[in-house]
Amino acid sequence: MRSPYKVRFSHGIIPTVERLDAAAKQVDAANRTHSLPYQFAVTGDTSRFDFLFPQLQTEPGLLPESYETRDALVDLGMTMTESDHPAPDSLIPSIYTYFGQFVDHDITLEAKSDKVALLSSKTLRPLTLFEMKSNLVNGRKPGLDLDNVYYKPAARAYSKLLLGRVSPTGEPVARKDQLNDLPRRGPDPEDKYDRAALIGDARNDENLIIAQLHVAFLRAHNVIAAQGHTFDEARKILRQHYQWIIVKDFLPRICDPWIVNSIVNAGNRWFRPDADDLFMPLEFSVAAYRFGHSMVRQRYHVNLNFPAATLADLFELTALSGTLKGQKTLPDAWVVEWENFVEGGANRARPIDTSLTPDLFNLMSFGKPVDPEARLPVRNLLRGYMLRLPTGQAVAEALKLQPLTAAEIEEAAQAVSSDQLNVVRAHGFSTRTPLWYYILAEAAARGYRGRLGPAGSTLVAEVLIGLVRGSKDSILRENNWQPWLGNTPGEFQLSDLLKLAGVLNRPPGPTH
Repeated sequence: MRSPYKVRFSHGIIPTVERLDAAAKQVDAANRTHSLPYQFAVTGDTSRFDFLFPQLQTEPGLLPESYETRDALVDLGMTMTESDHPAPDSLIPSIYTYFGQFVDHDITLEAKSDKVALLSSKTLRPLTLFEMKSNLVNGRKPGLDLDNVYYKPAARAYSKLLLGRVSPTGEPVARKDQLNDLPRRGPDPEDKYDRAALIGDARNDENLIIAQLHVAFLRAHNVIAAQGHTFDEARKILRQHYQWIIVKDFLPRICDPWIVNSIVNAGNRWFRPDADDLFMPLEFSVAAYRFGHSMVRQRYHVNLNFPAATLADLFELTALSGTLKGQKTLPDAWVVEWENFVEGGANRARPIDTSLTPDLFNLMSFGKPVDPEARLPVRNLLRGYMLRLPTGQAVAEALKLQPLTAAEIEEAAQAVSSDQLNVVRAHGFSTRTPLWYYILAEAAARGYRGRLGPAGSTLVAEVLIGLVRGSKDSILRENNWQPWLGNTPGEFQLSDLLKLAGVLNRPPGPTH
């Protein structure tokens, strides 16, 4: 039986630059014939991936290269599903889980490694440094410039960005207007074009929450433009407030605030690329910044119509990953009530630990058996092995931090399941730990109440703050830049952006 979901790209599989370029050529050809009201272009401003700690590219700093290591990583990933007795939610509102994904889509796009080596191969091996240099390309500039919002095919009319209208289907969500969907193509017999979102990064139509967050950014731009600003002025204003949210709101919630403040005030210590050579560190993009997978909840209170939506619902309610429930655009009954996702709302993120919620672990199986390599945690671990990521202990020592003890690694594993503990012990991962797993274990083992631990905090804050410093219109290169769009001068959080966009306008809903 065919899956009910028209999935264009599986979760964890991202559109390649070649696919995007081919689509760009098709739409450009159509424009020459029909003068369509939109265009599609892939930026030529690619950038490179590199190591933050190239000195660790020797055997002591890496996992052993063998087929046994590859199989052990599969075994470990298969244990990384939440137990029957999950830990209580963290204190972090769930909107920051998806804001983290939104930021990721602004700064990184890599899929060429899949052409060099298949993660599903039983003979998978680490790529050589030459293979990596020759084949890895970041299809995004790593600056925090809102490229995912402003790149074509993002459609605009004069100074404003176009929005899509929701489809009337039943009980509309109170206090929401009709302009609450992404702008889309019309129905098309080909899945890859059918109702595709006309936005700067197609991955922002992967699930309902990130799609609705993208809508909020489109609306916020239009509010700024309506104040009399040109398109370029509105883009700069929104970019700078977005950078402020990252530095002053997002990072202090997910990282140790002391580490964040130290990097902002004293400067970057580990990630200091030349101003004209921003690059994307692999230790960040392939491991540390994938902490958000552990924060995804099993169920979400989306609105009063749907107080317990599943992840399958969230993916079905897009065009990239689903079917829009059979509608031309988002059904109006499913518009997100952001009051449930911000401070005081019903949805708080899972604590960061060495497991994923079962719905995310099983996301692409649709209830059917799939190969282990299709599971998200397995893919994360195998990709890190293939791309030569150093162990967590090696990275901690390079950061001048005290690494986790074997007992602490095992404590984090035991908290999930005895199966995970047995795999960790049997394969020596207590002392030579895959970096992604180590970052999760550090947050769990040392009790950071949902936040990242010292190594995770340092990697994530160093890179994001370093990228802000190197971004267009950087607030960290201006003398004492302050936000001014919120109700309180000098303060601006993600919830303030939602209020500016007109999508957060009443007290939080019930928390039970």
